Amino acid sequence: MRQTVFEETTDGITIDRVIRDYEYTMPTKHFHDEYEIYYLLEGKRLYFIGQNTYLIGKGTMVFINKNVIHKTGLASGPYHDRILIEFAGEPFGSFYSFFGDLSLEAFFEKHQGIMEFDERERNHVENLLLGIQSEIHHKKPGYRLAVMNRLASLLIFAHRHAEDGQSTHSSLPKNPKHQKVDDVAKYIALNCTNPLSLESVADTFFVNKCYLSRIFKEITGFTINEYINVHRIQKAQELLSSTDMSVTDIASECGYESLTYFEKVFKTYREITPLKYRSEYKHRMKRRTSLVKTDTP
Repeated sequence: MRQTVFEETTDGITIDRVIRDYEYTMPTKHFHDEYEIYYLLEGKRLYFIGQNTYLIGKGTMVFINKNVIHKTGLASGPYHDRILIEFAGEPFGSFYSFFGDLSLEAFFEKHQGIMEFDERERNHVENLLLGIQSEIHHKKPGYRLAVMNRLASLLIFAHRHAEDGQSTHSSLPKNPKHQKVDDVAKYIALNCTNPLSLESVADTFFVNKCYLSRIFKEITGFTINEYINVHRIQKAQELLSSTDMSVTDIASECGYESLTYFEKVFKTYREITPLKYRSEYKHRMKRRTSLVKTDTP
């Protein structure tokens, strides 16, 4: 049974709390443009992030950067109770950067992954999370600012927790299947622009291709070929936003022999063409620069 305790949305941020007592695995192809914070109140879950699988338990918080592949799955018993926050880069990024003390990009770049809290810390973290939900739900005067402040308090608390030398990573599951998938995922991420296929990857790791295909899809939610394409498209996004390379050259740089196929795959995962992505990125950067200049005394 699924029980939705609450679900609130406002101005680029969503928070919900869901309790499940059945075998649940997140949908496949799960990555998005929003930042994500996942907090486990009760239960145990396996969490695949990027190229690593973690075993998480009560009082664990997971920070997911934008456009990073992630998926939760069954660890032991099916019961779990979690709070999930998804929020866009704006308006939060500009609001925090105005004060100079908190950069969303830098925070998630540094702290993406797992963070565990003791009982005292859990109380504080849970109060902040429930405070965000309450502010959005009741919408009292100034609630948007209150949401900004509570989210900032959560991120600052997590940053200080990590800087104080607290352990930030739970143990990897002692399971050869998960370790194999992690190793394969790392290999693909490092070599995604080279000629790769299910057969070549299976040969590299001396495993049966049918077995590899099955366990990789089970744990990551992706087929081997989908996972290759995801990393190639992420590489293409970087080149589209940071260089003036032609789309044809970018397709070749990312391992695609056919420009038409590259554009098709890009649109499958980003829902827009490569040229449109570049245009929208430049527009966002221009707008952000304009806002910074306006706010500067």
